[in-house]
Amino acid sequence: MSRDLIRALRALGGALLDFGVPPHCSLCKAPLEEHERVVCEGCWSKIQVITGPYCAACGSPSDVPASTCNHCENRTLRFDRARILSPFDETIQGLIHQLKYRGKRSIGQRLGIMLGALLASDGDSGDLDMIVPVPLHPSRKKERGYNQSALVAYAMEARLGIRVRTDLMTRTRRTATQTKLNAEERAKNVAGAFQVTCPESVRGQEILLVDDVLTTGATVNACTQALLDAGAKRVSMAALAHPFSEAR
Repeated sequence: MSRDLIRALRALGGALLDFGVPPHCSLCKAPLEEHERVVCEGCWSKIQVITGPYCAACGSPSDVPASTCNHCENRTLRFDRARILSPFDETIQGLIHQLKYRGKRSIGQRLGIMLGALLASDGDSGDLDMIVPVPLHPSRKKERGYNQSALVAYAMEARLGIRVRTDLMTRTRRTATQTKLNAEERAKNVAGAFQVTCPESVRGQEILLVDDVLTTGATVNACTQALLDAGAKRVSMAALAHPFSEAR
């Protein structure tokens, strides 16, 4: 089966899953217009896309372009650079919640297109060899039915023309949720939890890791370390949101 056919079937499956939802916005509950699906355009328009100067290390907004900022200066970030779509405010939090826990796959596709467009506008994605979504543990993926980061990554692939690889890395153990852990606990929780399954495919490559939310960077650090240990040339990352005020 061709990759184009697989993507078309994936998109159709997501559309069919969203088709049967009630005709009200999943966020504000306002009636949806005929052309709207799952979330109204009013809610989509509230996303605060980070287009101005930002910290290259963690992606946080900045008055001037910077290599590090006060959010990341006391953290060890193993990835080379980060690009974030939006601060983790009420709107993006609601969208990600619908994507991860309410089965609204089309939200991931649209957010991925937006994130891909952001990287394209920066003009610094041309050196990337592949996009790798942060993997879920197989049991968690089975429960959810999909990896939300992979949905975002495939939409970015369509926008950037950079191939997504979901076969290069696996999560070897099911870790506890990071939500209520501090930075040190998060790092310990995911340490050694990721394994590169095809080292020959990442050796010498420039890789973009994609996740839904970057908080302390513990999960992406663990993935980055696994890729670097396998011989990757450079690893950068992109995420939908970052709670900058809580990063430390």
